[in-house]
Amino acid sequence: MDVLDSRESGEKYRLRVDGLGYDVEIPYVLVPAREGNIRIASFNLIGQTRLNNDLGRLLAEIIRREVADYQSVVVLTAVEKALQLTQVVAAELGFDSVAVAYNRIKPHMEVERRPVIQVGADSITSGDKFLALYERDMQLLASAQNGYIIIDDVVSTGGTVLGLFEILEEAAARAGIGAPQVHGIFCAATEGNAGVRLPAPVHSLATLPLPQAVMP
Repeated sequence: MDVLDSRESGEKYRLRVDGLGYDVEIPYVLVPAREGNIRIASFNLIGQTRLNNDLGRLLAEIIRREVADYQSVVVLTAVEKALQLTQVVAAELGFDSVAVAYNRIKPHMEVERRPVIQVGADSITSGDKFLALYERDMQLLASAQNGYIIIDDVVSTGGTVLGLFEILEEAAARAGIGAPQVHGIFCAATEGNAGVRLPAPVHSLATLPLPQAVMP
């Protein structure tokens, strides 16, 4: 069977995705926690051209099946791990653009002259972080005719998704369009239990092994 090698040393997890046609080797890594470390299968899609293309096509098929009139929705995602996957999905579905939340205030946002939305978020791999949305993306969100879909690479604690939903709520309030309707959260994989109630159903291509605490 064709296996997409992670090209990293150490122990690996073999991920199987229905419809993919090959297995994906994912390295186990340790990430800092409050006490000791957490051992996770690090599913990093950055730079994985073939994998993003294949997963993006599969994810687009699920969106077509799950979201009625999907061509009238607006897609929201966050940099940077989910961006390449989201662009493939958008191309498959015929979207000209997607709304992107950044991980910090960028110079091109011109915050002294233009509106910006910034919220806090939490991720098992990235820790505490910020999500920021600037004017172009705010206008794109306001143009939605049939609600929204959120695309992420991996949904674990749900922190990034909740941050994106908070951005959606703020953008909708500023545009005076009422509470945003999120049709679904679409991701390459889920990891463990989010532990919080998410604003929409989660649709995933695969499931990663549960994180494990590693004591010092």
